[in-house]
Amino acid sequence: MPYPGKPDLILRSFEPVVNNKSRVLILGTMPGAESLRQQQYYAHSRNLFWPFLYGIFDEKPEPEYDKRIEFLKKKNIALWDVYKSCRRTGSLDSNITDEVPNDVAGLLDKYPNIKYVFCNGGTAEKHFKRHVLPNVKRGIFYMRLPSTSPANASIPPERKMQMWLSVRHTLENRIRYKSAAVTSLGDITVLADDELVTDIFLPGSEMRYDNFAVFSGNDVSEQAREQIEEYFERKRKEFDIPFEVQGTPFEKRVYDTLLKVPYGCTITYGELAEAAGNRNAARAVGQAMRKNRLPLVVPCHRVIGSAGKNIGFMGVRGNPVQNILLELESS
Repeated sequence: MPYPGKPDLILRSFEPVVNNKSRVLILGTMPGAESLRQQQYYAHSRNLFWPFLYGIFDEKPEPEYDKRIEFLKKKNIALWDVYKSCRRTGSLDSNITDEVPNDVAGLLDKYPNIKYVFCNGGTAEKHFKRHVLPNVKRGIFYMRLPSTSPANASIPPERKMQMWLSVRHTLENRIRYKSAAVTSLGDITVLADDELVTDIFLPGSEMRYDNFAVFSGNDVSEQAREQIEEYFERKRKEFDIPFEVQGTPFEKRVYDTLLKVPYGCTITYGELAEAAGNRNAARAVGQAMRKNRLPLVVPCHRVIGSAGKNIGFMGVRGNPVQNILLELESS
C-alpha cells in the first residue's frame, strides 16, 4: 500500500465529530500523514490541537483517542475538515492538489445549533469563505485561528493558546461582534452583543475585549457603524441604536443627562454635575467621562471646562479629537 502523502495516492478525510448539541465547529483542511496512518484527528505528537483544546479548559489531554472525542462532544464542539479527498506530498496544505470538498454547508444545515465556525489555519479559512459561506442558508459567524500544525512556527505557542481561548469564550456566551466605521477621524471600532452596542473605541483609545470572542459584525454593530459614518458625513445629528449605559448610579445619571445635550451644544463639568444631582461632583463627572464606553453616542465630547475650553477628553488633557468633533457639529 502506498505510504500516505505520496502524490499517486488519493487521501480521504474522516467522518465529522458532531451531534445535535454541537454549538461550534472547528474546521481543518486534511489530516496529515500521521493522522491518516493512525486514523485519528491531529495524531502528530507535535500538533498543538489537543493540548490547546484541553488547555483552554484548564485540563490535560487524555491519552486515549476515544476519550478525546468524548471530551469534544461533552464541550459541544464539532470537528471536521474542509476537504473530503485530495492528493498531497507530505502533510503541508500548500502541497494539496485535486481536492474534493466536504459538504460543510450541508453539515451546518443539518445541525442548526452550530452558529460559530473556527478555521484552523489560513487554508481552512480560505476554503470556508469561498466555497462554504455562499451556500449556507442562515447566519454563521466564523473566525480564523492560528494553525496548530508544527509547521506553523511564526506565532509563539503561548500567543496561539491565547487566541484559541476564543473557542471557550464562545461556548460560554462571552461574544462580541465587531464593525469598523471609516471616518475622517480614522477607523472607529464598534462592539455589540446580540442586542446592544456595548463599546465604541475612537482612534487612539485602548481596546478592551480580551475576555471575549470577537467575530465580524452583526446587525447591531453594522447599524451603529452606518450611523457613525453618517454622523461624520453630517447626515445625522442623533443616533438611533440600541445601547445601555454602564456605571454607578451617579455615573448613569450623568450619562442620561448628557444624552439630552443637543447636537452642536456644550455643557460644563459643573453644570453636568448639578443636572445629575450633585453640584459639587464636577471631578466625579470627569471620571465618568473617562469611563464612558460609548463616546459619540453618549456625547462626552460636548463636556467642556468652565472657561469654555477643552480641558480633557478620553483621559488626555487637551485632546484634539474633542475640538475636531465640536467643530464638526458647529459647522
